[in-house]
Amino acid sequence: MRIAIAFDGQYASAARNMLSSLARCLPPKSGVRISALMTDDSPSADVVEHAMSRGLDLEVVRLRRDLSDLPLLRYLTGATYARLFLPELVPDDVALYMDVDVVLMRDVTELFATDLGDRPLAAVRDMWRPNLHEALAGGSNGRFAPDAPYFNAGVMLCNLRQWRRESLTERALDWLASQDQVPVCLEQDALNALTHGRWIELDPRWNVFPMTDFRDIPPEAWPPRLGTEYHAYRDQERRAFVLHFIGSRKPWRHPYPDTENLRRYRHFTTPTVEDLTPNPVTSPSRPTSPTVPETPPLALTGGGGSATLPAAVFGYPNRRDQDKRPERRKRPRFV
Repeated sequence: MRIAIAFDGQYASAARNMLSSLARCLPPKSGVRISALMTDDSPSADVVEHAMSRGLDLEVVRLRRDLSDLPLLRYLTGATYARLFLPELVPDDVALYMDVDVVLMRDVTELFATDLGDRPLAAVRDMWRPNLHEALAGGSNGRFAPDAPYFNAGVMLCNLRQWRRESLTERALDWLASQDQVPVCLEQDALNALTHGRWIELDPRWNVFPMTDFRDIPPEAWPPRLGTEYHAYRDQERRAFVLHFIGSRKPWRHPYPDTENLRRYRHFTTPTVEDLTPNPVTSPSRPTSPTVPETPPLALTGGGGSATLPAAVFGYPNRRDQDKRPERRKRPRFV
C-alpha cells in the first residue's frame, strides 16, 4: 500500500505532525510505504528521521519540474500541484494521496478496500463547494448537472493505472492552460472537470473541515446550504476520521483560535525551537483567537444579506471575486 504526501520547506512542520497522527492510526506491520513528494530542495532529513522514529517507511521523491508558470493562491505553494504527477513519481497502480494539513483519527488503510474499477479516483464531496456547476461557474458552459458533486482533493484514493491510461496529468495541465482566468481551486478544479461523473464518493468523515473554528464569522457569511447549526458541525468534527485544516489560517501558525480542533492537532505536535520561543502575540501553548483578520477581508453573500469573511479563513473566493483574479499563465516548463 502506498500513501503519498506533498510539501516543501514551508510545510515541513505540518508534514511531521501529519506523519505522527498517521503512525498512531496504522496497525502493526501495515506494510504501508510513504512517498513524500517535495517540490523544492529544502532539507528533508528531519522529516525522514521523524518518520523513522515513528516506525514509518518514508522515502523522499523530488519533483524535478519547473512549476513557476503555474498560478497559485496566496496561501499555497507549488507543492499543491505535486499530486498531478503521482503517476510518474510512484510505481504503484493505486495510491492514497493526502495533504499534510490534516490529522488522522482512524486507520486510512481501510480506504484501500474501495473497489475503484475503472474510476480515476475516490474522494469526499467538498463541504464548502459541493456542487460542480457552482464551483466551476464560468468555465462549465452549462455541461454539468445542477446536482453534480464536486470533491476536495485533500484526500484522494487515486487509480494511477487509470490516470496513466487517460493521460490525466497532461490533460489537467492543458485544462489549466486553456482557462481565461485562474481557476479558484487550481488543479483541484481541473481534476473535477476532467473526472466528473466518474469518481467514487467516500464517507464524508474521511475529509472534514474544522468549520466551528470560524465561529467568529457572521453566520450569514456561510453559504445557505451549510446552514448555521453550530452543534451539527461540532458533532461532525468529533466524528471525523480525517480533520482537514483547509485555507490559510493554519493550526501551526499564530494566531489560531484556541479550540478543541487545535488541541487535537497539537496532540501530535513535536515541540521545535520556534515553538519554545516566546511569542509576543500569543502564548505558544494556548494560542488565542485573533482580534483582527490576518489578511484583508473578502465580501461574501449568503442567506438573505451580506457579511465580511476574513480572507484567511478558507481561501475559497465566491463568484464576485472571480473578476479580480489574475489572468491565466502559460504552461509550465519541464526540466
